[in-house]
Amino acid sequence: RVILGTAAVNDFAFLTRAVRTYGERIAVGVDARDGVVAVDGWTTVTQLNGVDFCRRVRDIGVKTVIYTDISRDGALSGTNMEIYETLRDMEGLDVVASGGISDLCELERLRDIGLYGAIVGKAIYAGRMTLEDALAAAGEQ
Repeated sequence: RVILGTAAVNDFAFLTRAVRTYGERIAVGVDARDGVVAVDGWTTVTQLNGVDFCRRVRDIGVKTVIYTDISRDGALSGTNMEIYETLRDMEGLDVVASGGISDLCELERLRDIGLYGAIVGKAIYAGRMTLEDALAAAGEQ
């Protein structure tokens, strides 16, 4: 799988061609702060609403979106459950949660609301959970 981020935002025609050619092997990384898409390593905030952008990429055939709430990423402040509850209702889109996941309860809740996956980093590095516990919370054996 290839994940397109800034390129998906800045060159939507390129994204569209890539999805037509490679189908589900193309995923889109959506980095958002306060619900607005950011690009260029989070240095440029666009005018694009994150949920609307996810809907737009889904409508051209993107199957998987990695949605990162960049205001929470690496902060161990808790994930933005509200945005993931909104995105999980978007039919035809597999959503991977990223940013701020701080404990196993959050992973279990993301699993229980039906998200496709989650990215955990700092919580493991900081010793708040082990990889084995994270996999178990996600429902993996």
